[in-house]
Amino acid sequence: MSTAAAPPVVISFSGATRTFAARRGSGAAAVTAVDSVDLDVTEGGITGVIGWSGAGKSTLVRMINALELPTSGTVTVRDRVTSELTERGLRELRADVGMIFQQFALLNSRTVAGNVGYPLRVAGWSRESRRARVAELLEFVGLSELAGRYPARLSGGQKQRVGIARALATSPSILLADEATSALDPETTREVLALLRRVNRELGTTVVVITHEMEVVAAICDRVVVMERGAVIEQGDVYDVFAAPSHPATARFVHGVRHDEPSAETVARLRARHPGRLVTVAVGGAGAPAAETLDAISRVPAGHGVRGTVVHGGVRELAGRPVGSLTLQLTGDDPAVQSCIDELSRTARVTEPA
Repeated sequence: MSTAAAPPVVISFSGATRTFAARRGSGAAAVTAVDSVDLDVTEGGITGVIGWSGAGKSTLVRMINALELPTSGTVTVRDRVTSELTERGLRELRADVGMIFQQFALLNSRTVAGNVGYPLRVAGWSRESRRARVAELLEFVGLSELAGRYPARLSGGQKQRVGIARALATSPSILLADEATSALDPETTREVLALLRRVNRELGTTVVVITHEMEVVAAICDRVVVMERGAVIEQGDVYDVFAAPSHPATARFVHGVRHDEPSAETVARLRARHPGRLVTVAVGGAGAPAAETLDAISRVPAGHGVRGTVVHGGVRELAGRPVGSLTLQLTGDDPAVQSCIDELSRTARVTEPA
């Protein structure tokens, strides 16, 4: 039985480092914003790059469209090594890589249609061709009725939709979104993320999302890259990284998104309210299939004459698969409770709070 070929790599970082020299006479040391990064982004997916402020995310994304060039190592975009490109090559690269920004970067003196059509005007498109392309893009992002409105009269979500339409004007194969939802309220954030998902699925555009919000990654990304102090500390499929993070910094990120083991304070509150033994059962991840674990949680306690009650946690869907944890209160005879825990442990990872 043949297997589908892996999608081609369209962005590749190989030992890529970007160092910024200190201002002359300042006495400060040089700053390494991106440090020896090895990273491949495959065609047709949505990759999230996440990290706290100062992790190097924005510098990394600017290296993709060659707004920053590596001090050492290489960045290759569709077989083009960015540091070897001529001015013409750089223009061609940037025409194929669209970008949207946190603060929208719209031209206040131009209408919605004027902002979307501006890259086409720079590229030399005729007025008639520009008009047709702008109409197509505004329909795609749901702003056809606002074509003549100026940015000052738009909401934040509408401004970001204009930014997305403008970034798509030249039909780029890659779209970079640098903290594109950070300035938006939760409902508008969901709408913009849904639009980015449409861009990926309907247009086939490879999307790279830069964010400090793990919920953004959980909502739309296929793969995640975690950065800290300029280095990539973990990367992989979103589900695998969320379900079983290997680096402490990643674990801190996913804690707020994934229903995790209860904290010591939560355990103390649970014990004050719920007599019996408390155990936390991991759902999904590297253990048994989630459905098997959930079946065991509902079936095993009764089989040992034990009452099992879920008192904390939850399960959410990531990349179409469930992941999370459930803390159970187990009450009954001590030997029966222990045999129940032993059987659950044969199906899933079971931990007991200290």
